[in-house]
Amino acid sequence: MTLNNSQARLFSFVQRIETLLEERKGINEGISDIKTEAKSAGFDNKVIMQMIRERAMSQAEREEWQSLCELYRATLGMLDGTPMSDNARRHMSRDEKDDREAGVDDMFDPTPEPEPAASPAEARGQGAEAFRSGKRVTENPFPAGDPARASWDEGWCSEAGSDGMDIPPEWRRSPKKAEKGDEA
Repeated sequence: MTLNNSQARLFSFVQRIETLLEERKGINEGISDIKTEAKSAGFDNKVIMQMIRERAMSQAEREEWQSLCELYRATLGMLDGTPMSDNARRHMSRDEKDDREAGVDDMFDPTPEPEPAASPAEARGQGAEAFRSGKRVTENPFPAGDPARASWDEGWCSEAGSDGMDIPPEWRRSPKKAEKGDEA
């Protein structure tokens, strides 16, 4: 059977793809073997895969990812008594600083009055009240390390009714750029 040029090219494409699929199968089997070995050594494969994803990110992308995870946890009441990190608060306050410089809001006070220690329930209530009175989440009066700080953040976010989707675009992860040849 004689193949014309188009048929020969098609045949070549199919063979090359089949070869790569076989190689991919071998690579996937190798990854599976390594995961089995890691699991038998007591490591958690989900965490290992997350670490691989994070190692593929730049420092800025990783910080943004971690900040967004904390913001979402605060919104969903999942901080479990741990305070929101300074990085997450800086991430949130970037937009607030721009607002102040533009004269949008003069309510920001960089030195809030310290509050007495409070129970988690009291701190959540205070956070909710702070939201209702127009305070920003970065105006949390509890010091870092105080469990009431996270509860205050949770109360503020809960009162805001945020499901995490109202985060300003500049705080969201950047969409991945299309790979060359992905344009269809």
